[in-house]
Amino acid sequence: MIIPANAPEPEEKKTTVGAESLKLTEKSIGEIGPDAIELQQEIHQGSNSEKSYEEEIWDTIDRGRKDSAICGDFYVVVLVKKERHLQNVVRQLFFYRQSCPSPEYDQTVYRYHRKDDEIEFLWTIPNNAACQFLPRMGSDLPDDQKLLVEMVEAFLTGKLDQKARMLNKEPEPKFQVVK
Repeated sequence: MIIPANAPEPEEKKTTVGAESLKLTEKSIGEIGPDAIELQQEIHQGSNSEKSYEEEIWDTIDRGRKDSAICGDFYVVVLVKKERHLQNVVRQLFFYRQSCPSPEYDQTVYRYHRKDDEIEFLWTIPNNAACQFLPRMGSDLPDDQKLLVEMVEAFLTGKLDQKARMLNKEPEPKFQVVK
């Protein structure tokens, strides 16, 4: 095959997510995977995309600002989804919404204050397993990780649900005793 002298250089072939996952799996056989706190720190560094985590947040805010259906303050939600067949592949879904979502596992929520052009961090909730063991670690955790434990406890006791209802100006639910 003859290649002309002015032909562009061939692009470097990018590796696929599956190939990278296989490499990491082979490398870490016999090791325990990252714990919930390390996973959250890695996710917030934005290492699973071309953009940083903060750039993704601000891109989502820009989309929300331009959406004519969104009035006033709105919420930015980040969901963490693990790939079913590639256990060490984690994806983040960034989206905006007018109302505050109900808290759920693998979720981070921010409130965007349109008037002040500021974002307020509301909560982050790790996966179910982490929510079960983090509160038990209590004093064994470094100070910078205790806020996550407080959020998990607020989630498990329903305080985050109350906060979401308050932000949405929803009434407290009325429970009836069934006999």
